[in-house]
Amino acid sequence: MLITYILIALIGFFQPADDTYPTDNSIKVIVHVPPGGGTDNMARLVLQYAGKVLKTDFVIENHKGAGGQVGYSVLARSHPDGYTIGTITTMSIVTHELTRKNVSYKIEEDFIPIARVVMDPSALFVLASDSISSFKELLEIAKDREKKINCAGTAYWGSDYVHLKRLENLSDVEFNYIPFDGVSEVRNMLLGGHVRIASGGLANFRSLIDAGKVKPLVVASEKRLHLFPDVPTYSELGYPLVTGSSRGFAFPKDTPKEYVDLLSNTILEVLKDPAFLVQAKKMGFKEFIAPLNSAEFKKLLLELRDVMSELVREN
Repeated sequence: MLITYILIALIGFFQPADDTYPTDNSIKVIVHVPPGGGTDNMARLVLQYAGKVLKTDFVIENHKGAGGQVGYSVLARSHPDGYTIGTITTMSIVTHELTRKNVSYKIEEDFIPIARVVMDPSALFVLASDSISSFKELLEIAKDREKKINCAGTAYWGSDYVHLKRLENLSDVEFNYIPFDGVSEVRNMLLGGHVRIASGGLANFRSLIDAGKVKPLVVASEKRLHLFPDVPTYSELGYPLVTGSSRGFAFPKDTPKEYVDLLSNTILEVLKDPAFLVQAKKMGFKEFIAPLNSAEFKKLLLELRDVMSELVREN
């Protein structure tokens, strides 16, 4: 009889913390950027479909500010009960701890990556009406002008800034980088003629390209994209530059592994759902979907942190 009780106790001990997770309780989503950009749109669509699978609601809360630091701080301090997740994007999630003194979180110690959804290659954009027709022309103008060309992008040491900084290092040309908290602000600055160029992800500017309002001059992908066959890569032009923004989700540290695995697997299944893919195409990011599970995403982020650590030291 005693052995039976011990076995029952052990079985209970090794069961998941809550085999009914998620219950009827909704899951809070800390989105670290303002509404309307690529990360926000991605999160809302993915979690809409994930909610159907898990029979729960994902409630979006936008905690913008300080280039994502406000949202990341909220996520890092959240209770690890499985009912709070957040968006994370490169480069900010790996560069904050390297470049900011007042950051209270570190990627390896305070977050558990859930899954990557998108890898959005960086590009340089000008208005479609701009006389600049190629990246070569842009460099010639940048070298000849006494006043630096204004470039809009998201916060310092985010993917847009790192893109431009690496370009400057390779081309010996300097631009005047103007940071904003959200992609929508960056797009508006370019559309309003307040800056000459913008640094950003292709998915974020896809709708403006399709509408004939802006044009990409060059893309930081490994090879030309079938969506934009006439847009050259940096490598083709003699600049070994491949970079972009990985967008996905994370839990706060100490969240039970079974919750991480469940949500990771659910998101990866959503990314193969034909109905989801139809909507992702309408929103302009289907072609940039690049799934990674929790372990793969963590490995990528830590490797990127090491690379960025060296770049930060050099600059």
